[in-house]
Amino acid sequence: MKKIIKKLIKNKYLFFCFLVSFVFLLFTSKNSFLYSFNDWVDANAFFTVGKSMFNGVVPYKDLFEQKGILLYLIYGIGYLFSHNSFYGVFILEVISFTVFLYYMYKIIKMYLDEKYSLVIIPFLAFLITTSTSFVQGGSCEEFCLPFFGVSLYYFIKHFKESELTDKEIYINGLMAGLVLLMKYTMLGFWINFGIVIFIDLLLKKKTKKAFMFCLKFLIGMIAPLILAFIYLIITGGVKDFIQDYFVINMTAYDPGKKYSMITRFFRIFRSSFVAIRQNGILIMGLIFSMPIFVWFIKEKNKLLKIGLLSGTLLSFVFIFWGLKVYKYYMLPTIMFSLITIIGIISIFKKYSDKIINKKYLYVFFAIVFVAFAFLSYKRARFGYDMGRSKDSYFQYKYAEYINKYKNPTLLNMGFLDVGVYTVSGIIPNTKYFEVQNLDYEKFPENLDEMQKYVENKEVMFIVYATDQDEFEIPEYITNNYDQIYMDKYKFEKEDYTAFLFKVKEVE
Repeated sequence: MKKIIKKLIKNKYLFFCFLVSFVFLLFTSKNSFLYSFNDWVDANAFFTVGKSMFNGVVPYKDLFEQKGILLYLIYGIGYLFSHNSFYGVFILEVISFTVFLYYMYKIIKMYLDEKYSLVIIPFLAFLITTSTSFVQGGSCEEFCLPFFGVSLYYFIKHFKESELTDKEIYINGLMAGLVLLMKYTMLGFWINFGIVIFIDLLLKKKTKKAFMFCLKFLIGMIAPLILAFIYLIITGGVKDFIQDYFVINMTAYDPGKKYSMITRFFRIFRSSFVAIRQNGILIMGLIFSMPIFVWFIKEKNKLLKIGLLSGTLLSFVFIFWGLKVYKYYMLPTIMFSLITIIGIISIFKKYSDKIINKKYLYVFFAIVFVAFAFLSYKRARFGYDMGRSKDSYFQYKYAEYINKYKNPTLLNMGFLDVGVYTVSGIIPNTKYFEVQNLDYEKFPENLDEMQKYVENKEVMFIVYATDQDEFEIPEYITNNYDQIYMDKYKFEKEDYTAFLFKVKEVE
């Protein structure tokens, strides 16, 4: 830790990115110390699987969840910092976002004077952390940002400064491999990365080097997969990993209709348009004006320009291929706004130089930083929960009651993980520990198995969450469990009801 701190202080721009990361995430991520609890169901599910990994439970084999194993490892490391809160995850968020912003700075430096990063970095951080796609902090997409940032930098560097070295090729293959172990639908950018650089080398008549580039990239990509499979082979989880992470994700979310390629691409465009529109006019304008400013940017290499545009397009195609729109899907693609911003400044550089002159640079920076930090505080999507007490969350009340009993077990029903596993410290004793967003017809096993757990009284407590106004508790629950609590609560400004049930005593 001391070495990291010394490096931050020595590299003033790295320290600057760390400062921006910490301050902006402090307001906008509900994992931060300003919030008593992050009630986002996805983050709680990741935390449950992550902490279970560090207690001998094997993901996919022993717990059913559908993201990549690296995400659970990240949350597991966060759990080591803090067993019953997300404060450890927040530390990892800050580190992750710092790396991302630093590579954005390195891209800026290739086109503009360093001084511009003092304005652009806080602006970009503001765009990302206050966007609808940021949700409540801790998404898979957010933790993939540094991988995107590193590879975008090296992609541009290949064309602007020098061809990638062997080490740099391996690094970028590694970035792709890490994303594959997080969420494979985000690999579109790296497919474009490989194709465009391969074409560039072929056009330069470096055929051998082009094919060696592909081989080295694949070696780098395979490296993290080998480590993951060693763990899965030792623990006997390979089959379940392939089934849950790949097969079910590819089939259970499928819309069930056979579309022609033209129709599918039209629907992908419509889905991506909806996602961009959700994030506001500013982000929408920056992304849609990107082709204009990429083409007119002061950059001679046309293949780089084409590669930047095709990389953006292919990212959207892969992300929205399943024709689903979740808020967090497009978070990584907001980074492409940086190219638009650089393009705008490059075109009007002589005017912007007058605005950002060195004489008043740090005064100007201080004003900009404070302004965007204040805006991030005001625009934090769930800022109204800042400073909210733990007592106001039903999760803490339920956990306090549950933990009065020796070795309690718990089942989260009706909804995704609402967070009682997190605050109570309980590790699930059943494979299906929450209700996934899967159609029952396509994957009935999730709900069917949970009903069996209840009928067999395999758990001591049940937390049941629902968004239905009039909810009738299923008989298989009332026959075997007594209701302890019922609480109304709001989640993402919507009304929900949570019940706590305890298994009936044997008569």
